[in-house]
Amino acid sequence: MTCSQCNTNFCYRCGERYRQLRFFGDHTSNLSIFGCKYRYLPERPHLRRLVRGSVCAGKLFIAPLIMVLGLALGAIAVVIGLFVFPIYCLCKKQRKRSRTGMHW
Repeated sequence: MTCSQCNTNFCYRCGERYRQLRFFGDHTSNLSIFGCKYRYLPERPHLRRLVRGSVCAGKLFIAPLIMVLGLALGAIAVVIGLFVFPIYCLCKKQRKRSRTGMHW
């Protein structure tokens, strides 16, 4: 629903404002900490908070690890590239010379 005075979107079931957060999920997501309380386990609020909190904590714990792993793999690729690319260019140049018949 949308408020006619301020144009804010909110849930017609619980009255909370919609939040559009990609990483944590939005109001319509079952496992988002910002999800509607009537959408996932409405009769068991403690279990709902435990599950949603666990999912959020898992995301917060795993995201930095994935970023560090990506940065480490990227750094390794750059270092390997710095050593391999000149060798590749030299070999390519040597192969080109040997095909044209020009021996030094």
